[in-house]
Amino acid sequence: MSLKTAVILAAGMGIRLSPIVGIHPKGLLQIGELPLLGRSLNFLKKNGFEKILIVVGHQSKELEKELEKYTNCFNTQFVFNERYSETGSMHSLFMLHEKLDEDFLLLESDLLYGDDALKYLLQTKERDLLLISGRTGSGDEVWIYGEEPKENNNMGLVKKISKQSREDFLMCGELTGLSKISKELFNKMCVHHKNNNQFPNNYHYEECISDLSNQHSVKYLLVDDLVWTEIDDPQHYERALNEIWPLLKNK
Repeated sequence: MSLKTAVILAAGMGIRLSPIVGIHPKGLLQIGELPLLGRSLNFLKKNGFEKILIVVGHQSKELEKELEKYTNCFNTQFVFNERYSETGSMHSLFMLHEKLDEDFLLLESDLLYGDDALKYLLQTKERDLLLISGRTGSGDEVWIYGEEPKENNNMGLVKKISKQSREDFLMCGELTGLSKISKELFNKMCVHHKNNNQFPNNYHYEECISDLSNQHSVKYLLVDDLVWTEIDDPQHYERALNEIWPLLKNK
């Protein structure tokens, strides 16, 4: 069954990137001719997606207005997280618990990547799958720990997700912020979040997946040489401009 629904998390304030974007949403940061989210939405259109849910918060009106020309080809819903300044990304995802009853592709708003990244995910039959890369050295990495990847498909079982170094698990790669989430996993994530978090909190969706990894099987797909970066601070921005964007243009 091919995915037709995508969720984009775009509520964050992007404080660390404010020297570059000011008060504007970081998903509107332009690299090349397009903003980050404009490029992602074009990729989704190219790959046959029909329904897009975008969770907004910081500067939500600006984001909705600027994305209008990219979203008018989809069945699009903007969902406002009014507690964006005191919650992490899991609460943004939780905002959709009454709006989603299907598998979906999950994307973060601050990613620069090529269309091949989506194709790697979409060509697999796995319903719960995190796209990961080899070490980028970019800083602020989210590490995926788990089983050794299978040689025939570069997949393995996720055991733990953390920004901290772990000696008790095998480090398999870096989370890219592109994932496939089944409706069953999403429902478990929402229940876990509701039962275990109070406001304010800084609980993120990857932490929730990690906490549930012992009761719900989630796999990773390793693309060791994937060309991508998140853009979360000025250092990431410089890397995007000087290293990642030139490589993507040449592909």
